[in-house]
Amino acid sequence: MPIVLLRLVNRITGRSWRVPALVLAAAFLAGWLLIAVFEEPGAEIKDPVGYVWYFIVSGTTTGYGDLSPATTGGRIGGVIIIVAGLTAGLVMFAELTLWMGKGRVMKANGLAHLHKRDHVVVIGYDRDALRGIIAQLRADREFVKTPVVAVFWPGELTGENPDPDLYDVVANDDTAYERACLEHARTALIVGRSDDETVRVMLGVSAYLRRNGEPPVHLLAGLHDGGSRAEITEALNLVSPDIEAVDVDDPAVVAAVVRNPGVAAIYHNLASTLDTDGALYRVDVPAGAGEWSRVDVAMFLLRRGSTLLAVGESHRPNAQFRLASAPDERISGGQSLAVVARKRPIIPWEDI
Repeated sequence: MPIVLLRLVNRITGRSWRVPALVLAAAFLAGWLLIAVFEEPGAEIKDPVGYVWYFIVSGTTTGYGDLSPATTGGRIGGVIIIVAGLTAGLVMFAELTLWMGKGRVMKANGLAHLHKRDHVVVIGYDRDALRGIIAQLRADREFVKTPVVAVFWPGELTGENPDPDLYDVVANDDTAYERACLEHARTALIVGRSDDETVRVMLGVSAYLRRNGEPPVHLLAGLHDGGSRAEITEALNLVSPDIEAVDVDDPAVVAAVVRNPGVAAIYHNLASTLDTDGALYRVDVPAGAGEWSRVDVAMFLLRRGSTLLAVGESHRPNAQFRLASAPDERISGGQSLAVVARKRPIIPWEDI
């Protein structure tokens, strides 16, 4: 029996905050017992709500004086409460301060367990690239409040998180995916230090998600070398057919793919002149050729096997092109068109 009691005491006192908590609990009970026994019947201090208020005020030595014991026994109870507050209470406050400080330091250094949902996890830390992606995401109202968590390898981040208001950090170790709440993310972007490393990391990510029930996390593989994209994409397809490959050189493209799963291939095709599906041509509308609605021009080109992609403001080499159509937009002579076609289109402007 004594051994059992000793073990019980050791378990209770094993944490530094437990002893002062027990002292405060004992003082609360002793004070309540003395005040309940010795104070006059009907005294406000004997009311449970009144006593809790008195315990807090006296234990913190605030001493408003609105409630106080009138008997010797009650005052002994008050002394017990005050002494416990001055000793155990101060220890508890110090422990709380240390705990809060430790939690902040652990979070800043990537050692804390986060509690996130519907967030974006970026595995691989490059501060400038990460800030660029987040800036593009925040431009969309739907993603203004979407949390971002960056998982970093040793050497990628030294010291504390330099941008705590933009993203949280997690040090990459055996528990990194769990601490980053990867299974609850909406998107996971993996950016290895090389494309081969990206594939290896993606294998680990896919295995982790399978162990957690294969939740519907949008997986993005960030590629550095466009020349080996076909081989890397083939390797990624062996891991999972749902993985999208995206070039990480342009934060705007990465952010667009995060916002719109499934469009990575479109961006790649545009950047690589649409592969073998067609080519991108610039066609200048002759000055004085006329004026048409953008819809009419687009329909005319579609019937001839071409697609109107964007409209430029002029013939200048550096003219601004608009992809999105404005309401009731008109196209007139002196502008330029970006057209997708199998061969350079020859447009009979008089027939539109």
